[in-house]
Amino acid sequence: LAKGSDSKVRQKALNIRQDKSGSVIIENLTEEPCRSADELSNVLARGNDQRTVAATAMNSESSRSHLVLVIRIQSTNKETKEVLKGKILIVDLAGSERLKKSQTTADMQKESIEINKSLTALGDVIEALTKSQKQIPYRNHRLTQLMQDSLGGTAKTLMFVNCSPANSNCDETVMSLKYAARAKKITNSTKGPNSS
Repeated sequence: LAKGSDSKVRQKALNIRQDKSGSVIIENLTEEPCRSADELSNVLARGNDQRTVAATAMNSESSRSHLVLVIRIQSTNKETKEVLKGKILIVDLAGSERLKKSQTTADMQKESIEINKSLTALGDVIEALTKSQKQIPYRNHRLTQLMQDSLGGTAKTLMFVNCSPANSNCDETVMSLKYAARAKKITNSTKGPNSS
């Protein structure tokens, strides 16, 4: 959620950078402490309400943006006072739609192009990780920059795919399954950040 409810504040750039430990930092976001599952569900619902959705020829409620939920977890051992920190990044990706099939126009067409660019960039990162390439193209898109500390390394990557049951969407379903099959091949290091 962007800081505050003022539209001018919400227009602030969400700058993405890494700190010295390699953790991804997103500037101009508000972190809200959640002490229960209900509080977390409420934050997710508020974020989902801000997501752009529109009708296309393929989907009556087509997501016109990705939804990103970052959950930072901190646990303190009551006896030793040792603090353990973790992070869960949940990304609900907007679906890739062919312009000809979705029949979007004007601004929605631009949104479709941007969605497809981000998904292509993510596919390139997944491909580079599965082939153990030295150079991983995280910086090719803001989405992959955002996901940088959650793909590969010591992170566990899971992908769930929603498939259309319609025969007319067979091509899109096959593409989505191929995409997920590539993500499944990402291998993770078992060494922690402090391991030598």
